[in-house]
Amino acid sequence: MSSHPKAFLDVFIGDRAVYDQKQAEYKATAALLAKNHAVYGLPSSLEQLSEEQQQILAELNSSITIRFVAPEPLCAGRLVFNLDAAPGLARTRANFLALCTGEKGHCKNASNKKLHYLDSPLHRVVKDFVAQGGDVTRGDGSGGESIYGGKFNDDKEGLKRKLQRGSLAMANSGRNTNSSQYFVVLTDNETKLSRMNGKYVVFGLVEQGWEVLDKLNEVAGGADGKSTKPVWIGGCGTC
Repeated sequence: MSSHPKAFLDVFIGDRAVYDQKQAEYKATAALLAKNHAVYGLPSSLEQLSEEQQQILAELNSSITIRFVAPEPLCAGRLVFNLDAAPGLARTRANFLALCTGEKGHCKNASNKKLHYLDSPLHRVVKDFVAQGGDVTRGDGSGGESIYGGKFNDDKEGLKRKLQRGSLAMANSGRNTNSSQYFVVLTDNETKLSRMNGKYVVFGLVEQGWEVLDKLNEVAGGADGKSTKPVWIGGCGTC
């Protein structure tokens, strides 16, 4: 491990079912064009079709929904974290890194669930406050499991760190209750953060992807943390 270990989370925002449907329609339209463009003297790219040519293509197969423009990608961007290399944070750091790679396999207490952040939701996004995720067992904040088989004690070194915008910290339900859940700070409001200092193990800071924090704040909910759109981790690992 390098002296400054890094991990990344690819944040996705939006309705996956709607996106998949639009993407399927776009691919079907592209396939229709690929099959017929030479015969009808059409461009080979959907983006190059004029309105008249679009109409010609649409009339070739009325059984499919025609979509000439690819749907907007759901990936809001990549958060790259610089993890605190302090020896006193070794257990917290190792836990997060392994959950990013998925190298530990499945949960001990929920054997049908993977110890992996991939596809896990950010179930709580509070405007101008925090984005919380990492519940790999239940996905709603009521579960989670560490690589140590349940919960583990606070690394006291992390309790000394002050929270700031972009801080990465372990979520908990009290002292010594760390699992897989984490949160990222969306605010630099010192009044809000001062109430949290000393209660959560802080072990990293955003190095790249600050704009993703803004995008998360745009879909954030109120005190209940229910975001206006689904938010989840579509990719994760170390770097």
